[in-house]
Amino acid sequence: MKLKDKVNHGYIQISLYVIITAVIIYILSLLAKNAPAIFNNLMGKVNWLLRVIRPVILGFIFAYLMDPIVNFFESKFRKLKLFKKMKRPRTWAAVLSVFIFFIAVGGLVSLLIFSVTDQLRLANFDDVIKLAEGYMRSLESFYNSILQNLEKLDIQSTQLEQYVEDTLTTILNALKGFAESIVNTITNISSYLTTIIFGFIIGFYFIIDGKMFNKYLKKICYALFSDKANRKISVIIYDLDYAFSGYVRGQLADALVMMILISLALSIVGVKFALVIGIFAGLGNLIPYFGPVVAYISTAIVCIINGDFQKLVIAVIVLFVIQFVDGNFIGPRLLSKSIKIHPLIIIVSLIFGSAIGGFLGMLLAVPIGAYLKLNFVRFVDNRILKKKEEDETAGDSGLVTVKKNN
Repeated sequence: MKLKDKVNHGYIQISLYVIITAVIIYILSLLAKNAPAIFNNLMGKVNWLLRVIRPVILGFIFAYLMDPIVNFFESKFRKLKLFKKMKRPRTWAAVLSVFIFFIAVGGLVSLLIFSVTDQLRLANFDDVIKLAEGYMRSLESFYNSILQNLEKLDIQSTQLEQYVEDTLTTILNALKGFAESIVNTITNISSYLTTIIFGFIIGFYFIIDGKMFNKYLKKICYALFSDKANRKISVIIYDLDYAFSGYVRGQLADALVMMILISLALSIVGVKFALVIGIFAGLGNLIPYFGPVVAYISTAIVCIINGDFQKLVIAVIVLFVIQFVDGNFIGPRLLSKSIKIHPLIIIVSLIFGSAIGGFLGMLLAVPIGAYLKLNFVRFVDNRILKKKEEDETAGDSGLVTVKKNN
């Protein structure tokens, strides 16, 4: 009877294993079958969540970038006799910093608009139209000459005409898509403005009460996690701040310097839209190796359109000198507090960042690569130290064994 019970119990256990395995396989097959729909639904939820918390993220980034300026003014206010009795000097420092920021941004936008409108006002539109008509006539004569040569060779040009028609259709569709994207951007400008306004308001409160938020978050982590987990969280936050603060703030300062240098240099050379080229080249400098590309291509396009080939040669030489000075003197000094990264790692980080997150991914690729490098170097150093300790322990135990045998 006992043997029969054991046999029945064994059969029941095997049956349960079979049923559970079948259920798991069925669930996995359903997940695999509906994976695209599940993924799209999940991404929709993630996008909705990102849209909701976008002002908070924008506010945190704004507060993080403005923190050194606010700390500078706060320290100055605390030293001045006039502000020693002030109850909240950080609030006044935040107000002054934000005011300077908006003045700087407003001045930059005003200069950009003034430069564009001034150059357009001085531009000779008749020459531009004649140049465009000349290009169109050249293309038309080139196309007609190809057709004539094909007729002489007794080759049917129907296929070529189809290729040309398909190419024109593709170009028109691309222009249509570009126009639609501009219209969508204009129609959604109210939502963008709302996000930016709320982001700045949230960022202002982050600036004022950032230390209070930091202490409260530490209190929450202390209540929820163990001491070991809290130490790991502190190390991660410190590493992220170290990887991002030195690079991002240094890169922003370098971009501002390059804006000024390129704009002044191209203005002295006499290149049209010098200020516009300088601003966009400086902004492009936020992404490694992208700023020089923007500067050279923009200068070449403007000079070729206006027929200023002599100015183009001089401008290219001047830009090369500026990039050399920036790469060897200005950039290293501004980025002295950031983690040193090999150019190959920078290029690989930019490729992955562009593939994953587009333009934003390229902006964040290098500091994320710096953070990964920091952790990898620390892991390698810890492993080497651990192996040395193990070798020393093994050597000591070997000596003890030899002495005992003796």
